[in-house]
Amino acid sequence: MYRLLIVDDEPIIVEGLSELFQQTELPLEVYQAYDGKEALAIARKLRMDILLTDIEMPEMNGIELQREIAKLWTRCKTVFLTGYNEFDYIQSSIRAGAVDYVLKTEGDDPILAAVVKAIHSISEQVTYEKLITNARMQLRLAIPTLRKEYLTGLLQGESSSSRKREAHFAELEIPLDASRPVVVAVGRIDRWRDDSIDNDKPLFTYSINNIFEELFSQSFSLVHLNVEFNRLVWLMQPKEGIFYSPLGEVDDDEAGNLHAYILGTIESVQTACAQYLKLACSFVVSGEPSEWEFLSAKYDGLIRLFGRGLGLGSQMLLSDERMASGSYEQSRGNMKRVRLLDHYLMHKDKEKFNGLFDEIMDAIGDPPSIQAGLPLEIYYELTAIFISHMNRLEAFATLSESIDCSKLFAIYEHASWREVAAYFRSLADRLFSLMAEGNEQETSEVVDLIHRYVEANLEGDLSLNRLSDHVYLTPFYLSRLYKQKTGQSISDHITRIRIEKAKQLLSETPLKIHEVGMRIGYDSASYFTRFFKKATRFTPQQFRDSLK
Repeated sequence: MYRLLIVDDEPIIVEGLSELFQQTELPLEVYQAYDGKEALAIARKLRMDILLTDIEMPEMNGIELQREIAKLWTRCKTVFLTGYNEFDYIQSSIRAGAVDYVLKTEGDDPILAAVVKAIHSISEQVTYEKLITNARMQLRLAIPTLRKEYLTGLLQGESSSSRKREAHFAELEIPLDASRPVVVAVGRIDRWRDDSIDNDKPLFTYSINNIFEELFSQSFSLVHLNVEFNRLVWLMQPKEGIFYSPLGEVDDDEAGNLHAYILGTIESVQTACAQYLKLACSFVVSGEPSEWEFLSAKYDGLIRLFGRGLGLGSQMLLSDERMASGSYEQSRGNMKRVRLLDHYLMHKDKEKFNGLFDEIMDAIGDPPSIQAGLPLEIYYELTAIFISHMNRLEAFATLSESIDCSKLFAIYEHASWREVAAYFRSLADRLFSLMAEGNEQETSEVVDLIHRYVEANLEGDLSLNRLSDHVYLTPFYLSRLYKQKTGQSISDHITRIRIEKAKQLLSETPLKIHEVGMRIGYDSASYFTRFFKKATRFTPQQFRDSLK
């Protein structure tokens, strides 16, 4: 869809041309202005693709207008209109960047042809190849940010199959093997230098990573990310043949050497940070490589080491070998993944919600008691998430009609963990249904508002821009939303309503033809006649005569 801005200080020309283009099958959104300043105000609000403007206008002429709009929208194509066939006008307009120049006296066809030419010019300028090249360039610039977002998601517990990981790793240039386990190391800046300022902190974290990579890069493939202003995370895999066999498996007799090598190298990192950067840093590292499926649990456990016992000190170097059993750590990881359910509810992603929900609930299994420990913690975390969304949707009363919401606050009302899972699954299904119904209702309300406004303002401005202002949406989004809901474009609906109203006035009133046209928004009798005939194959007079 292209946006066409028609500008002329003669209203009859603007309105006539507007109707002309709205009756064509060209992919155009038509906007109107009656002088240069009004046109410029519209262009400052909305991107314009084609400017169809008179040259001779008071205050700001068409050439001046074209120059101003070109500053805003460099790709905008201009077609100049004028009543004068003079060389000076033609020369000035071409120099100003016009794609065509049309005399008003030439009629509609040359004007239509000029706008079609402008559309083709835009299409040729923005070719598929250029778009792909530009997208690749932008992706290259965005890769560091996208990589951080993806890896942060893995640390937070987002599930991912090996095949999907491989695809993401290749796309985001992550130098790790998606099928091999990964070593996790977390660094913390315990204390900033007294002479450091906020602007220095990114430089210090960058320097710490440089030291880390310099000491590890010969033996390990690794990637790093900053997760907080004073915390860094590294994901590492030994390079083939160093601690791993060619098949990618850790040799049993090398497992201890691997861990010792990592601790020894991190100790060197810690020393270098203190010596060269004057920073006190602590590190925790996984005792053994973690499968990607348990990465979130492993990371969560390392972070908790920082918050208790020796981890509360300064310049610590700790391993998680002394932590609780792996099964417990995996369960703690599930606790962390519960918070992702909130994200999926907010974004109405039922498929991902259900998949993660089942994984979390199945991992708990059949505990001897659901009123203590991790099951109790997960239960009330889920309760908090659901209450938040029920409040947001104002859905307590509606949900209470089909579900006993009081059970949210009383875990003892459930006989088993399986019953807990069934209860929350049922509640989630109803919430997703309510959100879908709410979205459908809001869309219907927007469509109803548009219909009522059109019927009440047939004589007035029914441009897409005016309608979008009425419902507080952008023109593009309104156009797409309306088409999705009704199966037709807004302009098709307006045409149908105008024709119905015109037929009613022609058959039930003695109004003259031009008066009927004005009642439905056509100030020009000739344009009304053309519009009516195109829709009905009769002129207004022929239609009226056929009723006698």
